[in-house]
Amino acid sequence: MFKKSLLILFVFSLSLTLTAQSKKNDNIIKFLKGNISDKTAAVREASGDEAYWITNKAIDFSLENKKVLGNDRDLDALAVAAILSISSEYIKNASDNQKATLSTQLNQLYTEFQESNTVEIALLTKIASIKDLLPIDNIVTSINTKFKTDGFASIDSALLKTTLVSLEKIGNTESFIILYYFYTSHKYPEYDAEIKNTLIALSPNAMNEISGFIKDADTAQLKRIYELTKKTDNFSTNNQCIIAENILNRSILLMGSSSRISPEDIDMQVSTLKVLAANKWTRASATALSYFQFAKKLYQSENMKDQDFTSVINSLSSISPVTAVNPLTAYLEELNSQKEEGKTVSSPIILAVINTLGAIGDKAAFDSLLAVTYLNYEESVLSAAREALSGLRWQ
Repeated sequence: MFKKSLLILFVFSLSLTLTAQSKKNDNIIKFLKGNISDKTAAVREASGDEAYWITNKAIDFSLENKKVLGNDRDLDALAVAAILSISSEYIKNASDNQKATLSTQLNQLYTEFQESNTVEIALLTKIASIKDLLPIDNIVTSINTKFKTDGFASIDSALLKTTLVSLEKIGNTESFIILYYFYTSHKYPEYDAEIKNTLIALSPNAMNEISGFIKDADTAQLKRIYELTKKTDNFSTNNQCIIAENILNRSILLMGSSSRISPEDIDMQVSTLKVLAANKWTRASATALSYFQFAKKLYQSENMKDQDFTSVINSLSSISPVTAVNPLTAYLEELNSQKEEGKTVSSPIILAVINTLGAIGDKAAFDSLLAVTYLNYEESVLSAAREALSGLRWQ
């Protein structure tokens, strides 16, 4: 009885194995003997090792017959099925030669199926998902070349948006340069948001390019760069400060040849200064002092508000703690002279000067701070001056 049970179990297991093998062979046979629709079905139904084999054969078949069949919906469907069936597991286990071959094939699919949005979108989406497993430089180069040669005009809107989203993950510095040109020249305003998002994603790896663009930017371009970089969260602190310093430096140079400074210009300048102050970027000491002198003129001509000029003054204790003492004491003496003459002195501004000198604590500020206490300022200013005096370092 026991032997009979074992025999039944053996026969049952053998039956299952043969059935599975038959189904496996059925998929391969369906692919080899069937029409294109049958081949597509075989790709979808295959699994395991047979899936790898059938996927490779499907890609080969699509590439080999594209020129003959032209724009054929059945061939497009086969290509899409093959692309979607490429698994991360297969790539991880593939040899370097197999990976190189697959990369070449995918690049061929991209270049030869450009009239099929469905194939292109499937391909770009797949590439973005396997970018860390497969060499894709050749594919990115093909995308960049297409943009340089044809621009956006000939690309379907849905495909273009997918391409830009994919470039956020796979793009390189050449991608950044091309898209930066489109962005700053407003060449394709209808895609401005998508281009900006891609540039923001690529910015952390394009520091040299960004620095070069800032160096040569006009006022409008500088604002566009500023808008990009301030929305990028992936910059290191060091890179944030380098960009902020470069933007402020360039802005100061551009202001010298400009007859009008807009509120947007001032907002950009004060914002970059705040970044430098928050990170105590003393390397930008000369830039901060240069801007302080210019900001004084803007404030006196009523082109800068109290709040912004206060921010400029406050930043000096963090960016220029040594070299800011003399300019600040000289300015405090100016304000004291105005007070003596009976002119109105802004409380927020003089408080900012006093508090900044107090934060620096250099004894060179003693005389100008002491003079404040003898003038007819409100009590908040007098108290701030006394406190700053008490905190000066004498050794």
